[in-house]
Amino acid sequence: MSQQFTYYSNELCQIHQEPCTNMCINTKCLQPLCPECIEIHFREHKECQIESLKSCRTNCSKKIRSSISEMNQILSLQEMKTIENSSQYIEMCRDSLQQLKKQLIDKIELYNKKLLQDFNNHLIQTFKDSQIKEVYNRIKNLIQQLDELGTKLETQSDCQIKTIRSIYLLNTTQLIQSASQEAYKEIMKLKFPLLVVSQNLNQKLDELFAQSIQIQFKKTNPSMLKIEDKLQQNIQPINVQDIAFMNQSPLLSQINEIEQAKKQSEFTITMEDYLLPNVQNKVLHYFKYNSYELNLINLDNPKVTKKINLKISFPIPVFHQSLITKTGQLYVIGGTTIDNNYPNNKSNGIYLFDQNSLVNVGHMLISRSSHGCCIIGDYIYSISGLGQGQTLEKSCERFNYILRKSEKIQDCLYPSIASCCVNYNNQYIYKFGGLYEKQQMNFIERFNIKDMIWQAIDPQITNKDIPLFKGLKQFAAGVQISSNSLMIFGGYDENTVSSNQSFLFTIKNENHILHMVNVKHLKIPGGFWHSQCIIYKQELFVVQNQENKDSETLETKTILRFKDKWTIC
Repeated sequence: MSQQFTYYSNELCQIHQEPCTNMCINTKCLQPLCPECIEIHFREHKECQIESLKSCRTNCSKKIRSSISEMNQILSLQEMKTIENSSQYIEMCRDSLQQLKKQLIDKIELYNKKLLQDFNNHLIQTFKDSQIKEVYNRIKNLIQQLDELGTKLETQSDCQIKTIRSIYLLNTTQLIQSASQEAYKEIMKLKFPLLVVSQNLNQKLDELFAQSIQIQFKKTNPSMLKIEDKLQQNIQPINVQDIAFMNQSPLLSQINEIEQAKKQSEFTITMEDYLLPNVQNKVLHYFKYNSYELNLINLDNPKVTKKINLKISFPIPVFHQSLITKTGQLYVIGGTTIDNNYPNNKSNGIYLFDQNSLVNVGHMLISRSSHGCCIIGDYIYSISGLGQGQTLEKSCERFNYILRKSEKIQDCLYPSIASCCVNYNNQYIYKFGGLYEKQQMNFIERFNIKDMIWQAIDPQITNKDIPLFKGLKQFAAGVQISSNSLMIFGGYDENTVSSNQSFLFTIKNENHILHMVNVKHLKIPGGFWHSQCIIYKQELFVVQNQENKDSETLETKTILRFKDKWTIC
């Protein structure tokens, strides 16, 4: 006979002193209930979920057994069993590596076979199109003419003044240089396929190796992949790419890639999306100054703006900084509070947007506004700006928004307000210009994240860009658009005159080049109080200040997007 359970609790209801027979299973409640409590609980708790103790016991038992079952699956993995027999697992790994070796050799041989065939076909066509034979004959003919001139000069007994004069006037350096350039140009045409292969072979082999490892891993670890799939079910997966280049002409494909890359604009955005794939709401944002309003711009449809009335007891400080993290969290940092009793009072508050409100999650070490701001990793960096009493702050700090802790970092070299601060490869923060004692400051410095030091930067400016460059502006905006280039644009000069200037700032090792000035200038001059730029689907999105006819900045904003050219949303 099966064991019989009495489904009531020995715990008595505190109100009615009756045994409890039910429970509200809302995890925020979990209140045991006697029969008389049930109706009362339905009235008082709008989100109640009442179940019998019998049902509760059954559900809890299922939950425990299911958890045990899944954990046992983890323990059943071949890799987990290595605690009992490590030599068996080592042997299995060796077999797997041998299979991987064979697969790689087979694929490399196939790749090489196709490569040689395409290489041969392309060279045949290149020789047909080449002018190397004509260049060869021209140089050979030139050598023959010079040799005849030299022989004539050396064998004739009388001094030929005319010949001597013509040889002195002959620019042999130019002749040699011209011949060399012609020859080099044609030789490079013939060597181009080989250079392409040399430059890309290692990369292709690396890709092939990585793909083969992942394919082999899938074959030998099916149980592990099932667990991994469960862990990733709420995250957009990264698919292993098929080895497509095996079915194409490798050489021609590589040549086309390089030729296309040469044709691409230097302003082409190649950086990956800023917001992570699992962030549901892909938005640009701004908090309206001295208000209770947050605006969210849908990046998939930038003409759609959602206005949120914040449930807060204070207006948004003016000249604050706000940032969105890669995971979609919104922060407001510092600013100036508008208060007749305390004019120009600076805030040190750090607030997180949560459930239509702003939650105070930390404080800066120094109250400041109009400061530079940048987010790298788990840190929000606050740089220079205006402190209490309108003093210019040289100090800098960073806030770990995971641990919710602020710490001081080295003072910057050139204190300023409204400087443009840009993250570069998560290794440096580049700080451009700003305002210093009401003067436009034309200095660039960078902060080394690893060494935690500031360094002055003196960039090269190309000759053609010198007359076009009008200095570094306050309230400019900027973002990294490719692996080695930042794009800086807009802002105001010391007289708050709006600028439509833009330029590229390219970093090559320790060399810095400021170039392409106004090649892609803004359609409308203006600055950026809300300066965080978002890269999304290889486009740049940013919120620009809007001005009236008297050049007064309005709280109305213009949403700009850039993909090789500026457009207004």
